[in-house]
Amino acid sequence: MATTESRPAPGVATESASEVAQPSRQALSRVAGAALMGSALEWYDYFLYGAAAALVFGTVFFPNSDPSVSLLLSMATFGAGFVARPIGAMVFGHVGDKMGRRPALVATLLLMGLATFAMALIPSYGSIGVAAPILLVVTRLLQGMGSGAEYSGASVFAVEYAPENRRGLYGSLSAAGVYLGLVLSSGAILIMTAITTDEQFVAWGWRVPFLASILLVGLGLWIRLGLEETPEFEREAAEDADAGVERSPLKDLFRTQWRSMLLVAGLVAAPLALSHLYQVFALSWLKKSGYAPEVGSIALVIAGVVVMIVAPLAGIASDRFGRRPVLMFGAAWAAAFAFPFFWLVATDQPGLAMLAIVIAQGGSVGIAFGVQGVILSELFTTGARYSGAAVSREFAAVIFGGFGPFIAVALSTSAGGDPWPVALYVIALAAITFIAAYLAPETYKNKLSDDVVVD
Repeated sequence: MATTESRPAPGVATESASEVAQPSRQALSRVAGAALMGSALEWYDYFLYGAAAALVFGTVFFPNSDPSVSLLLSMATFGAGFVARPIGAMVFGHVGDKMGRRPALVATLLLMGLATFAMALIPSYGSIGVAAPILLVVTRLLQGMGSGAEYSGASVFAVEYAPENRRGLYGSLSAAGVYLGLVLSSGAILIMTAITTDEQFVAWGWRVPFLASILLVGLGLWIRLGLEETPEFEREAAEDADAGVERSPLKDLFRTQWRSMLLVAGLVAAPLALSHLYQVFALSWLKKSGYAPEVGSIALVIAGVVVMIVAPLAGIASDRFGRRPVLMFGAAWAAAFAFPFFWLVATDQPGLAMLAIVIAQGGSVGIAFGVQGVILSELFTTGARYSGAAVSREFAAVIFGGFGPFIAVALSTSAGGDPWPVALYVIALAAITFIAAYLAPETYKNKLSDDVVVD
C-alpha cells in the first residue's frame, strides 16, 4: 500500500490557509449553484451526443447494409471525442492554474456549447457524402476538448471554496450537475421521439435538442461570469507574486506529482467507463433487444435523478468516514451488479429493464462520482491542482471511458450477441478502481494547502 505524509506545500506557511478570508454563506450558495447548474448545462451537450450516437447517427452519418457496422462506426465517433479530452485538459488546465479557475470554466463552456450547436447544422451523409461524418468528427473533437477540463475544473472550483469539513459535499455537486445534464438531454430526446415519427426523428427531430443548446450556453455564461475567483487560488497567486515565482503547472505536475496522476487513473476507471457504458451501450442494447426507444430514455432520466440524490449523499459520507471506503463500496456495487444488469434486461419486461439502468447508474456510478470530485482536488497541490485533476482524469478517460461503448459492442458481437463478456469487462473495471482506492492515501482530514506525497 502506498505510504503518504502530509506536509506544507513549498513556499506556503503552515498557518497561511487559516488566513484566507472565509467566503460568506451567500457566496457559498452561489458557488454551489454554479457547480450544479454550470456542469448540468455543459454536460447536457455531451450526453446528448451519446444518445444520438446510439439512436440515429449510425443511420444519418454512417449508412451501411450491416446495422452492426453502422453502430460500431457511430460508437467510434463517440470515442473520438475522448481522444481530444486530454488536449483540452492540458490547455484549459494550464489556463486554470495560471490565470484562474473562472476564465478556464467560461472557455470550456463556450467551446462545448458552440460545437454542439454546430452539430445540428451538419447535413446527412445522403446530402454531402463523406464530408458529413468528417464534419461530425471535427465538431466532436472540439466538444471533447471543452469537456476535457469541465468536470475537473468545476470540482476544483467548488472544493476550493468549500469549508474544510464539507469538501466532499461541495465536490459532489459537479457530479450531481453532470447528471442533471443527463436528465435534461434524455428528456429532450424523449420529448422529440414522442412527438415525431421514427422517420421524422431521423430526418430532423434529433437536431432540435442540439439547436436548443445555444440557449443553455447563454444561461451558463450568465452563471459563471457572476462568480469570483477562489480564495485558495488567489492566496497561491499572491504568494507566488511576492516570492517572484513563475509557476509552470504542467512541468511541476509531471515532475513531482506523476504518482498521484497514476493513482487517479485507477480511481476513476470504473465510474468513467461505466457511466458512458450504461448511458450509450445500454441504449443500443435495449434497442437491439426490441424495447421501444422511450424505455431507455425514461430509465436514464430516472437514473439521473437518483444520481443527483446519491452523489451528494456519497460526498457527505466521505466527509464523515473518508474518501477511500465510500469509493471502494461503489466499486464493489458495480462488480456485484454486472451480471444482474443483463439478466434484468433479458426479461423483455420494460419495467425491469428500466430498473436495471436505474440501479446500475444510481448505485455504483452515483457513489463513485459523488466522491471523485473531491479526490481529484485533494491529491494535487494548489499550483497544479486544475491541471493535475483534469489531465490525469482525461488521460484515463481515453483508456477507460471513451471507447467503453465501442469495446462493449465489440465484445458482445464477438460472443454472438451474448452480453456475458461485457459483464466481465464491468467487473474488471470495478476491480481496478477498488484496488486503486485501497492503495490511495486518505485525505479527508487534510487541508488543501497540505502537500500529499504519494510514494
